[in-house]
Amino acid sequence: MKLQDISLTLPHKLSATLRISALFPGTSMSTPDFEDSSPDIAAALSPSSTLLVFLNGLILPRSSWSEAISRFLRIRDKQRRRSSTSSSCSSSSSYSSFNTRSKTGTRTGTVSEKNGSHGHTSKSAAAAGGSAGENGIHVPEIMKIPNILTYDRFGQGASDPDPNDPDPAVDDTPYGHTPEDVVDDLHQLLLLVSRQFLSRDLQELDVVIVANSIGCPLARLYNGRYHPDVRIVGYLFLDSMMANSDFVSVFPDPDAPGFDPAKDLREGVDEEALRWTRKQFKEKFHPSVGNPERLDRRGLRGLLPFSDKPKLRLPGDEKEQDQDATREGARKRIAVPRVIVIGHDWDVFAEHNEKFFSHHSPSPRLQGPMSIPKAVINGYMNPAWQRYNEGLTRLAAVDSESDGDENVVPVKIAKGCGHFIQKDDPEMVAREVDLLLRRLGL
Repeated sequence: MKLQDISLTLPHKLSATLRISALFPGTSMSTPDFEDSSPDIAAALSPSSTLLVFLNGLILPRSSWSEAISRFLRIRDKQRRRSSTSSSCSSSSSYSSFNTRSKTGTRTGTVSEKNGSHGHTSKSAAAAGGSAGENGIHVPEIMKIPNILTYDRFGQGASDPDPNDPDPAVDDTPYGHTPEDVVDDLHQLLLLVSRQFLSRDLQELDVVIVANSIGCPLARLYNGRYHPDVRIVGYLFLDSMMANSDFVSVFPDPDAPGFDPAKDLREGVDEEALRWTRKQFKEKFHPSVGNPERLDRRGLRGLLPFSDKPKLRLPGDEKEQDQDATREGARKRIAVPRVIVIGHDWDVFAEHNEKFFSHHSPSPRLQGPMSIPKAVINGYMNPAWQRYNEGLTRLAAVDSESDGDENVVPVKIAKGCGHFIQKDDPEMVAREVDLLLRRLGL
């Protein structure tokens, strides 16, 4: 199976084209493309009530998800075939593939949890999640391929510029649409997709969001704005952007009156290194810096000042969900959303900032060496990012005061990955998406 590229226009912005890539099983868009697929696989696919939505960061377009999605589909298709031949297959056998290492020795879904220091505590994704049937992991009686949607936001990738942005020929401002505009566009897109391609109301779908970088705060804003109208049951946050940071004040100002070298300098860091780092981050990452998409980030800190709130919500309350006899079994089990947070490898990210920011970036501004010493990134930025990620894990906590909330999954670290985790280790992302869906019973 593969995703198909489609051009759409949204009803509130008819003068601009939005490019999406999608797979909708059980519809006319179902397409066999596996080497080992039978010719009638499209007919064998059942319609799904799950919609998997991928949200881009600022730098990489929707194509950055292609490899991870392809691998996820292969994982899911194998499970589907097993479930279709034996509805009583054991939980352990269906889960065993998650912990399989490749014969070539490459990464196949290895993550780690952060320990109390700079290092990693290695743990495979399977070990972190437990065995099937434990820790909330479910194997649906009939495994389905979910609906999948990726898209380029207006001004990004193959999509047209936002028609409501200022005309660059008249107004040379780098700013255009806001994060609120983006989530409004997303909602219009999901409404269109659910009706036109899935023949369903959006509220009938279980939506799962996979996001990287700024896509993570956009997912949070979407939930806050539209949670009464859309049922988002799961989130996979891949190295979320720190929405409440200006990326400069993370590093102490050596020229500020209260600066104390004895307290403020980390090991291996001097004042000149701090000045240089603050200059680099101000020029490249400060919210006032423009971007090709013309997404205005200046107000994001005010919209999401905390990483652990507001909480992510489902429509209605638990009592209403339990009383709704028309909902599928999986829906009755999901009382609160599931959130999985994965961060970058500290040492790899520090190395990228020392030698270059991103070899994936199409923007010349983000290519080339930044020459920031690893000690600066590991001393200030990485600990701040880890604390932010830890806050994200509590977004779906039932009891925010309880450290034992079973719905709070510790932050995972994608070993060997920088900021763009879906490009650096698509196999790990594929397996984490599959794990999240099975935790939700989907």
